[in-house]
Amino acid sequence: MRKSVAGRPLASSRARVARRAGLLSVAIASLLPTMAPAAVFINEFHYDDATAAGDVGERIEVVATAGETLSDYRIVLYNGATPGAATMYDNDLVPAGSAVTCGGSARIATLTYPTNGLQNGPNDGMALVDGAGNVVQFLSYEGQITAADGPAKGKTSVNLPVSESGSTAAGTSLQLGGNGSAYANFSWRASATQTFGACNSGQTFAGTQPNTPPSVTSTVPTAGATNFPAAGDLSVNFSEAVSLAAGALTLQCATTGAVTLTYPSSGTAVTASTGTALHAGEACTFTVVASKVTDSGGANPAANTVVNFTVASGGGTPTGYYQHVNTSSPSQLRCSLHATIKGHTVYPYSGGTTNTWTILEIADEDPNNSGRILDAYRNRSYVKVTERAGSGSGLRYNREHTWPNSLGFGSTTGNKGLPNAPYTDTHMLYLTDSAYNADRGNKPLANCSKTSGCGERVTEVNNGTGGGSGVYPGNSNWFKTPDGNGGSFEVWGPRKGDIARAVLYMAIRYEGGNDPNTGQGEPDLELTDDRSKIVVTSSSPAYMGLLSTLLQWHQADPPDAAEKARNEVIFSFQGNRNPFVDHPEWATSALFTSTKPASCQLIP
Repeated sequence: MRKSVAGRPLASSRARVARRAGLLSVAIASLLPTMAPAAVFINEFHYDDATAAGDVGERIEVVATAGETLSDYRIVLYNGATPGAATMYDNDLVPAGSAVTCGGSARIATLTYPTNGLQNGPNDGMALVDGAGNVVQFLSYEGQITAADGPAKGKTSVNLPVSESGSTAAGTSLQLGGNGSAYANFSWRASATQTFGACNSGQTFAGTQPNTPPSVTSTVPTAGATNFPAAGDLSVNFSEAVSLAAGALTLQCATTGAVTLTYPSSGTAVTASTGTALHAGEACTFTVVASKVTDSGGANPAANTVVNFTVASGGGTPTGYYQHVNTSSPSQLRCSLHATIKGHTVYPYSGGTTNTWTILEIADEDPNNSGRILDAYRNRSYVKVTERAGSGSGLRYNREHTWPNSLGFGSTTGNKGLPNAPYTDTHMLYLTDSAYNADRGNKPLANCSKTSGCGERVTEVNNGTGGGSGVYPGNSNWFKTPDGNGGSFEVWGPRKGDIARAVLYMAIRYEGGNDPNTGQGEPDLELTDDRSKIVVTSSSPAYMGLLSTLLQWHQADPPDAAEKARNEVIFSFQGNRNPFVDHPEWATSALFTSTKPASCQLIP
């Protein structure tokens, strides 16, 4: 009898992998064939019995015959209601396991499921997946299946010769028996008293196997790569789980010099973050230091792995990025630009390894000090992390929504606000002085002269610009209350275009409808000169402005090298670009006042 998946609380999909969109174009090439250090396989499981209230004691046991930890492995369950297109319904990490002696030593780990947690068949299965995402085993019971999704997608299972049924006694299981150290040495046997976490009846493991040293199977970037993103993460895949001492991963670049890497102390697939943007076109060497990498048996790789690569030149738009854009009319340009930049990779606002803080602290880095950021409004240099808002007293920086989030996507519930795409879009977010951010509030961006009663917010001298006061517009920001559509905020000169283009981007990126990747609803954001439309709302369309002012600022302050570099950094994370940084000529009043065409004609 097949159990219902819908409505049943599954054990959960605990294993999730976040990939940076900018690295999707970087191939992960194998340096050595992927090879487990010893046999790891499914050794025992129970999925069906005669208990009237529902199957009990459902479990899956995994064994490592060389005794290595199993915590990097996972079990993915497949529902074969359609055998030719079985679908994943659960994904769980395997525990580290415990050492046992069954003739020889081994390590056994058991995954426990809730009542009726495993499908009863026919045609259901399970995949054992290693830490690098490789399918080690794909087994099924009561019929063969082919996976339609998940890590086993496209693979056909090995159907087991034994099964359970609704008359199987509770407290029993299907187990491997025999003698050896590899899966092929054992055979499946009919239901018998369960032995989860202990030696199977009639099973012995061969004597202790030699500890094969760990090895590097692949890296990002690959050796000789010439287009590594300036803000990209590096990564290493090992043949087994390893421990990494301080200095295990190093990066040395021709211009940047020695780069401090941040990475976990153990794992099979290890990601290392630079926390900065490397210089365009510079040569770098990424080294895995063998003496500082050890497996559970204390073995080191045979030699250092040295990867020489070159950072992407950062010379502009990747070939083909805008190939489908149709410039034949404002409405076609608008819809084809939206189709090009929508569906970007979304990162959390806070928390996790990579979030808007960490992205912006690279994108808005002080060009004179990689340990600091340069804020967009005050032009002040702040120490990264330690001078974030909420970290203490004194001047602090925070994250400015250049399109105020209360104007269209302010809700922290539902699917248009935090933590989804518009709220966390780092093309629109900038790091700014907290007090100046508060002065901005929900005010439209507009010229705000001193003679009209606007107050001055001065800038500091940094990076060759800023400073001075008392003269309009000078190098100052200007603002006038009240907050909302009755007020105004004028950005200081050298940042007028940057902020304008961030807002122009939002009006094209968010056109309503649903995100193509997540299906989450998105707001329709529009630009206007009509202040009465610029109101706090969670409905669509939502408005910001002033359009004519933003276009003036865009023309007066064209993209400079720093803004272009910022576009590259955001692209390396989100996978989409601000088209008005790449093509300033596309930003016109006709574009932003155009209406949706009956049919969007993308250039093939």
